[in-house]
This record gives sequence, C-alpha cells and structure tokens, in this order.
Amino acid sequence: MNGATRWLGGALVVVAPFLVLGGCPSGENDGAGTGATGGAAGDATGDVTDGDGAEPWDPVWHETTPKAWPTVGPEKNPDCGPGCRVALNVPLADDVRAYTTGRELHTSAPGLAFAEIGAAETTILPHPSDTWHIQVGLWGDFVSSAHSFGPGKGRIALTSLLTGESKVVFSWTPADGADGSELTALNDKHVFYTFKGIHSRNRQTGEQKWLAFGSCYSVCATEGLLVCENGKIYVIDPELPELKAKKKLDDGKELQVDGSCSADRKQYAWIDYRDPPGPGSNFDFTRKGGEVYFHDFSTGKTRRATFDSPDKPRAKVHPGIGDGLAVWNEAPLGAADPSPEDWGSYYGVSDALATLDLVTGKRCQLAGSIPLGHKSVHGRHVYAQWLDKKANEVRLVDVDLDYAGFKWQCQDTPGWVK
Repeated sequence: MNGATRWLGGALVVVAPFLVLGGCPSGENDGAGTGATGGAAGDATGDVTDGDGAEPWDPVWHETTPKAWPTVGPEKNPDCGPGCRVALNVPLADDVRAYTTGRELHTSAPGLAFAEIGAAETTILPHPSDTWHIQVGLWGDFVSSAHSFGPGKGRIALTSLLTGESKVVFSWTPADGADGSELTALNDKHVFYTFKGIHSRNRQTGEQKWLAFGSCYSVCATEGLLVCENGKIYVIDPELPELKAKKKLDDGKELQVDGSCSADRKQYAWIDYRDPPGPGSNFDFTRKGGEVYFHDFSTGKTRRATFDSPDKPRAKVHPGIGDGLAVWNEAPLGAADPSPEDWGSYYGVSDALATLDLVTGKRCQLAGSIPLGHKSVHGRHVYAQWLDKKANEVRLVDVDLDYAGFKWQCQDTPGWVK
C-alpha cells in the first residue's frame, strides 16, 4: 500500500501520495447476490492468471462447491469497553474496509476477514504470500480487490466469497508506467477501479470504459453510480459517455471530506465546510467549523444535519449514516477549544460519539466514549475502527447505542422536519 497510516486522537488516518483511503469504503447492497464477470478462474484471490484486461470475458461463474474457508472465534478478543464488542476476531491490517447490510469485510494479516453482521465467528479469505490487498469493494457474495505484487505491478480481481472462484478484471506491470491502482468498488453491474483515471468493467459483457480523469480519496458504489470524494463529492455514471459521466453531487463551493455510504447504498454522508466559518478550510492544514451533510439517492435531495456554525463551530469527523440515523465523532461539549484550526488537532479533539435521529431531529453526544474511526450504521449499532492501545492493534468493533450504561446528553434540533 502506497502511504502511511497513523492515529490522531484515536482516529485512523491513511495518507498516500495520490490517494487517501477514507470514507466509505466501498461496500454495497446485499440484494445483489449473484453477478457475472469473466476472466481466468483460480483459488481464492491469488491464483489468477495475469491479464491486461483485454482477455475474453466469460460471464459464467463455474465453481459451485462452497469453499471451506478457515474461521477464527472470539475467544482471544480484547475488551473494548462498555456497550462494545469486537466484531472481527483478527487485528486489522489497514483501514481497508467494506460493508453491506448483512456483512462486514476488512483486510487483515491472514487475508480478507469477513463476517455476517452480529456474528461471533470470523471467516478468512487467505491471500497469497506474494501479494497484498490494498482496497476492496463488496456487493452481495462478491468482493473486488486491488492487489499489489510490488512496485508497478498488480491487478484488480473479482472473487466469490462462497466458492473462492476469482477472475481478473484488470492488471498492470511496470511497463505501463504508473504506480498502479489503489482503489476499487463494486455494484451488481460494474467493477470500478483507478488506473491513470477512473474506469469501469461491466460484469456481464466485459466492456471496459474510461470514465473520467483523476482519482478519489474514497469511493463507494450505489446501485447505479460510483461516488467519489477527493475534497469534493462527485457521482460518476458508467452508462454515460466518457468525459460526461462525472458531475458534482452537491457543490457548496468549499471542502467536502470523510464521505461514507450507508450500508444499503441509498444515502451518503460527509463533513462539509460551506457554512461560515468553514470557507477557507483545506484538506491538509486549516479546518474551521464543518457540518454533517447527507444526500438521499432515492429522493435526490441533500440536507444539512448539524447547525453549530456560525455561532458555535464544533469539529466533526468520520460520519456514518443509515437506518434513520446519522453518527459521527465531534469535540466534547466541554472542550476548551471545540474547533481547533490545525488539521491534526481538529481530528484529535473529536473523540465524543454523536448521533442524530433523522426522524425526530434529536441530537445526542456520548462524552468519554472510545474514539472511533470510519463508521457504518446497522440499526442501533455502529461498526468502526478502534485502536487497542494495550496491544497497539486496530480492531473492528460493534458499539450498541442502546447500552443501558451510556449517559447520553441530548437536545432537539430546532425546526427539524423529516
């Protein structure tokens, strides 16, 4: 993986020269259980014949016998505190993740670790010793993943989590003259990836398209679109002609970061700096204010969820959304400086968990909660990265928002209408 991973005040931040892996990682709707792609079949995600993406495209998945993947139980998991359980039974290797409404998947040292939401047992999809997963996408029973074999060499693969059959989507070598692809996302019809721009491959026909210039800091795929965040939020439609596929989702003319899709791919949340004192904020240095915004793809409407600015700006990071709830981390109500302007302190002070009921407008904060990274909402449970400081390991945890011992501080959002 090209880049460095570090924790700022409990928040896991991944920094890469051309791509920062953050936000939603790319996890998609469980309703798309069977798809079709082509290429060479192989064992797990490793034993796949290299190709240049131009090989014949077989839309049929040939393996029918379920794979006997290794599993890991929860017996040796650390204690992550009240109202919290470790959701995957292995440490996470990087902040590379994907969710659907029914499944969580992260990278780990043994390979891709995944489990059903709420399950106690973790399944491991091993990776070969000569490769590494550097980004993943998830839809139904399929995972797309970018693999690195070393400088300038790698591939995008699509794999069945049931049988292990794996097919090449695209591959590259040093002769291609690029660092490679660190990004992939998946929906029921396309595999998306970056390589000197943003591309798609149709899972049924094998058609490849170059969709747009540039790259993304984070992505997720909805049923029909790729959502790309790179300081602005874009949506990319693979059915439109090249260079006409990309447009801004909702441009407030200022910084937009920490984007995250809901597990059902119907909503998208981010931190937006369009509201004073936010204008003038930038990605790596100065941050001022920042409010939670979200977009509903079913209605096509964008809405502001928090209203601290301009009078009482409060730092906010890593929002998640779903099931009628928005969650994020923010500066505690008693913070001496609730909105520091330097980037590192801004993330560092945001260690209180906050929620907003999207029906009633009730906003709550849990001070003294464990600092959490990027989030996925599943009912009244929040899945997120947590640093086990004792072992110096990152874990995926499941926080029960209704835990009886939590002491939430709540207030209504004046004028909130569903």
